[in-house]
Amino acid sequence: MRTMRVALLTAAISSAPALAMADQSISGQWRADEGHKVIIVMDVLVDGHWASETVQDGKVVAELAGTHQQTPKDATSGMIVRTPVKSKVTREHGGPTVETDDYTLENDGKTLKLVTQKNKEEMLFQKNIASQ
Repeated sequence: MRTMRVALLTAAISSAPALAMADQSISGQWRADEGHKVIIVMDVLVDGHWASETVQDGKVVAELAGTHQQTPKDATSGMIVRTPVKSKVTREHGGPTVETDDYTLENDGKTLKLVTQKNKEEMLFQKNIASQ
């Protein structure tokens, strides 16, 4: 799984037309357990690139990689726009789209709350201890 994320991220970096900027506050390896046997792992890099993998019932249903633009409101919140550059998704998951989320860092930066601006769906990601 890690090898696939690295490969996707490498492909995204090499094909991205320009680097988006982000700060270190949201960078790292994140994991969200969405219930119903759905897990999302996401790597967010300081240089503005990200990669994610969604697993449902033990099967990978989406692999995405691209760039992100972060606009902080303050030290623990702001807005992030994720633009997929590479994707591999199942038909049921739907195609990749640009997503704009409001974010909040909680629990001393160990929890990243993303709320989609489109439908106010909330996801809670926990920071991987190895990336702290």
